[in-house]
Amino acid sequence: MYSTPAYLPWLIATLVVLLLLWLAWRRPNRQRLWLRLVASAIAGISLVLIVFPPATKQAINPSAAILLSGGYNPDTLANLLNQNEAKPILYMLGTEADEAIPVSSLYTLRQQQPGLQMVHVLGYGLEEQQLQALEGIKLVPHLSEASAGVSAVQWPQEVRSGEAVTVAGRFNHNTQTKLYLHAAGQLRDSIEIGTNSTYTFNLNYTPKQTGPYVYTLLTKNGAQVDTLGQVPVQVKEQQHLRVLLIASAPSFEFKFLKNHLAEEQHKVAYRATVSRDISQNEWVNMPKTDLGRITPKLLQNFDVVITEPQALQSISAGERTTLQRAVTEDGIGVLTIASAPAATNTANFFTNFRSKRQSQQESRSIRASWAGKEASINAAPYSLISTTEVTGLVAERGNNLLAGAKRAGWGKVAISYVPQTFPWLLEGKEEVYASYWTTILSPIAKEQVKDKFWQLEKPHVPQPNKPAILSFTDYTLTEGATAPTATITSLSDSASINLPLAQTIHQPEKYKGSFWPKQTGWHKIETANAAPYFFYVQNTSDWEFENIAARKAATETFVAQQSIKPASGTITYKEEPFPVIWFFVIFALSSGFLWLEEKL
Repeated sequence: MYSTPAYLPWLIATLVVLLLLWLAWRRPNRQRLWLRLVASAIAGISLVLIVFPPATKQAINPSAAILLSGGYNPDTLANLLNQNEAKPILYMLGTEADEAIPVSSLYTLRQQQPGLQMVHVLGYGLEEQQLQALEGIKLVPHLSEASAGVSAVQWPQEVRSGEAVTVAGRFNHNTQTKLYLHAAGQLRDSIEIGTNSTYTFNLNYTPKQTGPYVYTLLTKNGAQVDTLGQVPVQVKEQQHLRVLLIASAPSFEFKFLKNHLAEEQHKVAYRATVSRDISQNEWVNMPKTDLGRITPKLLQNFDVVITEPQALQSISAGERTTLQRAVTEDGIGVLTIASAPAATNTANFFTNFRSKRQSQQESRSIRASWAGKEASINAAPYSLISTTEVTGLVAERGNNLLAGAKRAGWGKVAISYVPQTFPWLLEGKEEVYASYWTTILSPIAKEQVKDKFWQLEKPHVPQPNKPAILSFTDYTLTEGATAPTATITSLSDSASINLPLAQTIHQPEKYKGSFWPKQTGWHKIETANAAPYFFYVQNTSDWEFENIAARKAATETFVAQQSIKPASGTITYKEEPFPVIWFFVIFALSSGFLWLEEKL
């Protein structure tokens, strides 16, 4: 390829300048002579530089590159460029930056730079499938911290009718903000957050009807309202529990509770000791069984046992052992309604919760709160001490617990320091009463065993054009059985596809498949002889922190698994032409002066 000799531009420039100087010198008018001479020299030189623009040599390293992803810090980029005499080539993926080369995929980057050995990644990182294109290349992360907003969030994928949907998470912010939970066309719960802090929030709403629903978490700063993300929840029919009530004596509390549970179509058996050899027995919504003695056969008919410390102490040691085994081995739940900590260790398995006295009176009026509800009630003068093993069910002000549960083997034991809740019914607060007992009983009831079930393993928030990992577990499969077939249907347009499933190596009863959704909305996956599973695909703009956290985690995992030592790269030089526009401006100004000066 022909190249211009280095001396040619300067030879031409010299000739042009001398010609312009001679023309300026020979004019009879000697005013402003020196200005004409300077302007003539500048015009001549700039004219030649327009035709032959100069270029600077820039050292580059063809074995290294800088990749800018969303959220990159310009200061980090500037520091990285200043550290290297030979500048790595600058690319951008999913973001905008001056002087960076856009790439649609990382495979394209490798094609454009075949000798690539090291990539510096700036921003929030790369997605798991994007990182696969960088296998064999050393990755150096320079990851950014997430901006203010939601940094964690969770909610139940499904609830039973009457149970509250609790949206919990952390919110990082530097301005005063309000969070709202929008459900069923209205703002249902809200919380106001101060400035410059990390706040743990809980927003609640109790659905009135069954079905799939999508709620929304909103944030408001002044007059600006933004959507943080959607909260999809499947509301199912209330689970009809089998409840055994064991009271040390007849009481209004157990009587009203028995009637309430019966009205909710739960199966209830009630035994209250009248005297040493006489007890009062009742059965509602279930056949009569022998309640005289607690046996393994009797407890097989129940999901929850509700009792008192006095009743636990009055039964025999063998019956307490039987009840304990039903908890640890069969998964039954036991709730003890107490007015004070147990005086003896007889029933320590069921009542061994740490507590503290809050009042010297026999009872105290408090404001109890649970699952978005709040009401006044008389409670015992004690409260539970919150520990890592205790799950709070009902709380009072000051984060003290009035009721809590903890796991014991396959089941759970719980204790409540609210001995009388029936006054709510006498005051006409049926909804408060029902919500309270649903909140208490649902978490501790014996879990229903499923032989076949679907799960959305990851991500927590599926989005279009990103893989969602779904798994199907079938404990009834026999050795040599064929893999199940699955169908995914979009409920928005009824479009269906078949999902291939692969059996996992270490869990032969589990099968997994990757689904790439094309649109948002509810989807249903189903297979023969198993209940269908519903999941919701959200907009790509929802729960941005989930994308950021996933990208950072994937990038850090990819880097941790690397053991690559890139070879020292060779430095090459690239000529960068100086912008011609500046020479044109200088030529226009100098020649314009010469033209104007001649007219004066």
